[in-house]
Amino acid sequence: MVDFRGLRGTCNFYFVRHGESEGNRDRIIQGCAPSRLTEKGREQAREAGEWFRTRALDAVLTSPLARAEETARIIAEAAGVADIFVAEELIELDTGIFTGMSFEEAQRRFPVEYESFRRESWEAVPEAERIQALLARAGRAWNRAFALAGEGMRNVLSVTHSGFLQWILKSSLGGASWMPLLAASDNCCISHLRVSNGEQGGGEGGYLASWMLVNAPPCVDGGIAGR
Repeated sequence: MVDFRGLRGTCNFYFVRHGESEGNRDRIIQGCAPSRLTEKGREQAREAGEWFRTRALDAVLTSPLARAEETARIIAEAAGVADIFVAEELIELDTGIFTGMSFEEAQRRFPVEYESFRRESWEAVPEAERIQALLARAGRAWNRAFALAGEGMRNVLSVTHSGFLQWILKSSLGGASWMPLLAASDNCCISHLRVSNGEQGGGEGGYLASWMLVNAPPCVDGGIAGR
């Protein structure tokens, strides 16, 4: 479980899934395989950048995969952020033997494994990244963002992937199982955790960490569209 009590004052941690990639468009299980943004994905990133324009971002962290890096660059440019840091911790989960296939192909080629996947998610897929590794990596991703906050960067965005974003969220809530799954993040949807420590009730010693948004779509007027 992630411990937010080492932070002081108010910090805002934002998480965004990358824009639509060629693999998303073609309904391919990408995992850590390379895939670039589509034009629709770039437009989604520009819309997210407009939303962040008024959020006073201090820094952007990004997965090293091209679809995330390009999303991060587009958002950072729109939001006027100079500092972009590549964080290996934010890479997508390894999807094992299903990588590069559609779900239909995976079911056809690996029917037994696919049936187990339907019950246990990626924990049942041979060669896929396991829960303990994902939890440990999520902890490192949080610590990377905390380190920036400790340097005075109080509003930090991390650009990552749908599968790994599950573990960013679960690790903050003490979850250690794929089930129940959280709602899948759409491309360029925004999650926002606000930490306010030492301010609760106006006195010292109060700790508060709250998810303000989870997988919310941006809209260009700076608000959040209805789901």
